Amino acid sequence: MGNARVFEVSFEVCNKVGGIYTVLASKAAQMIKMYNDKYTAVGFYDPEKSKFEIELRDPGELREIFEELNKEGIKCYYGQWRIEGKPRVILLDVKNCMHRKNEIKTKLWEDFGIDSIKAGCDFDEPVVWAWAVGRLLEMLIGHFKDDDIVCQFHEWLSGAALLYLKQKNTKAGLVFTTHATVLGRTMAGHGENLIEQIDDGIKNGKTVDEKKAYNYKVNAKHLLEKKSAEEADVFTTVSKTMARETQFILGKAPDKLLLNGLDMEKFPAMEELSYLHKKYKKKLVEFLQAYFTPYYRINTNDPRIIFISGRYEFKNKGLDVLIEALGKANQKLKETGVKRDTFVFFFIPSNVRGEKFEVLENISLYNELEDHVEEMLPEIKDEMLNILMNTENVKKLSKVLKKFLADSEKLSDALKSKRAGHPPLCTYDLNYNEDDDLIIKALRANNLLNKEDDPIKVIFYPVYLSITDKLLSMDYYQTVIGSSFGVFPSYYEPWGYTPLETAANGALSLTTDFGGFGQFIMETMKKSDGKKHGIMVLKARGRDKKDVVQELCDYICWVAKMSVKEIVEMKMDAKRLASEADWENLAKLYIEAHNLALEKMRRRCS
Repeated sequence: MGNARVFEVSFEVCNKVGGIYTVLASKAAQMIKMYNDKYTAVGFYDPEKSKFEIELRDPGELREIFEELNKEGIKCYYGQWRIEGKPRVILLDVKNCMHRKNEIKTKLWEDFGIDSIKAGCDFDEPVVWAWAVGRLLEMLIGHFKDDDIVCQFHEWLSGAALLYLKQKNTKAGLVFTTHATVLGRTMAGHGENLIEQIDDGIKNGKTVDEKKAYNYKVNAKHLLEKKSAEEADVFTTVSKTMARETQFILGKAPDKLLLNGLDMEKFPAMEELSYLHKKYKKKLVEFLQAYFTPYYRINTNDPRIIFISGRYEFKNKGLDVLIEALGKANQKLKETGVKRDTFVFFFIPSNVRGEKFEVLENISLYNELEDHVEEMLPEIKDEMLNILMNTENVKKLSKVLKKFLADSEKLSDALKSKRAGHPPLCTYDLNYNEDDDLIIKALRANNLLNKEDDPIKVIFYPVYLSITDKLLSMDYYQTVIGSSFGVFPSYYEPWGYTPLETAANGALSLTTDFGGFGQFIMETMKKSDGKKHGIMVLKARGRDKKDVVQELCDYICWVAKMSVKEIVEMKMDAKRLASEADWENLAKLYIEAHNLALEKMRRRCS
């Protein structure tokens, strides 16, 4: 148990933007267990998002502080976050003090050398918010002066708050956590070989050339992040991968690693997952039948359903490696005569105009045929019983059956009318030339064209999954549970929540040894007997791309050929391995970091 009073600050508290929201929300219940009512999350107030995330409460003893801040243009909302554990939360609305942005940026330049004169609103708003958080924490620290206090700040967006408190030598332990460096992600996103540069830099005792931050126009964010790491009492990051990155990019190795986890109690047990898998797999198969059967028959007897999801970062997310591996696997499975179809979804959001009319029409016809069968089933059942009970009529068709078959034939003919072509590669019309899309181009280049004799068939689904869409009509977790295998061969992955969430939802999962989660799993599996596992770690570091592609191809073929018994065993193993990353095991690392920050603060303030 922790004894300190903790304020955890992030732009993503009650404000879902990226993966840090998952870190904070999934960890909250454990923070409450460790710190009870002394834990408070502090975030940014977004009028559209926050009203659904916070249950407003009377601020009680904090009212005077909030009233004082309101005079400065800082409006505070106090309440409970509508997540597991319901932690106390304070959200800051800073629209009425945005006029002070130049004053704040000038102060950051004069005191810390942070060059932000050319920074835009994506820098200005977080910096003004973080400065306001610094003012709030300064007053709260004074209010709770008899308590040991720790303030933890996530990412560069909250860095100005840390620097505000450090400048005043405030009596609080200051922890700064970076989940991915701004410059590192930018370099990787622009195709630079970041891993090689990090390895060479550390080997030769060098750090990144600061000019790169200016070249990519992220100098303000980078310098704020770097200074926050330097000035914190305790600097932390989320994995060994990120520890090397911060050493090279920020010139500082972390004092502690705070590995990311999940609240595994929120995920269904294997018994429930078995039921849910059948339910959601049925929905996926119905979609696949509607998508493919207008062109040719597909084998939906125990199909393998594979998916990848995430941001459209072609190299960073390993889309290039996956598509090449699928091309090889398609040829290999074809040569070995595998009859089972394997379907691969690319859940990668892009810029779309709307659903392809062709796909909507196919789904509509399929649903019409399904409704027709459902509607006629009771009547057909009665007629069949009548026929079977009267042996002389066994070979006769009743009027009901004749009508059913005639109507069904019309719908079936409508579905078969397109059999001259191939199913489309993409479910949506893109808001740009499809021929220029990187995923589409790579699929075609690797002969993944959805031909009838292809064992591997692909579907690019370029929107966020939602139960309200007109195609799949399933949310992300439902789709994961209904699938067989989630593949995430990322080149740049500071941690890797998607492979962890996939395994926690009872599907096979693949990550790489570039990612923090991949390294965590490799260490966990050191105790194993060398057998294959439900979470696979693709060895990519230091290898030629063709070797990585071949290994991924082998994994895909292995999953495609598994028996039902084997895949069930592997899913249970994936779920077991995922449980190693339960916050119940990992949250204690936060207490260690907070206690270390308090020790350093006492020396700093003595």
